[in-house]
Amino acid sequence: MAKRPIKKKVPAVKAHVHFSQALFDEMLVEVMEGRTIREICSGPKRPAMKTFYEWVAKDAERGKQYARARDISSDGFEADILSLARSTNPDNATANKAAFEMLRWVASKRAPRRYGDKQTLEHTGEGGGPVQEIRRIIVRPEHGSEQSGP
Repeated sequence: MAKRPIKKKVPAVKAHVHFSQALFDEMLVEVMEGRTIREICSGPKRPAMKTFYEWVAKDAERGKQYARARDISSDGFEADILSLARSTNPDNATANKAAFEMLRWVASKRAPRRYGDKQTLEHTGEGGGPVQEIRRIIVRPEHGSEQSGP
């Protein structure tokens, strides 16, 4: 009996979607709601992930908009974490802890300055400028003797 060749599943090629600010804004709203780019781009009449990232890379303002949307999305994860904390009881504590850790990790990646573990200490001087160092040098005049020492 001859073996049948294994058919490989070929991924469907998406039709090219041209950039429109309205579509981009719609996608950014979904990012702010906490959806991933993979989920957002899998929808109909949506660009492939590669195309979306090309849109972001080609225009600095789009990059800022996307970064801001990701930052805002972390607030939703914060709300989810607080909801988990309020609903935790002895029966669901283990599952809620796992969910909490996952949400905390995602929030820390989307908004590392606000929710990340790394803390930095910044020093600034007056008006936000650099710190100025003031040193005083005390010179003791010789007392007229040739002996060294205090």
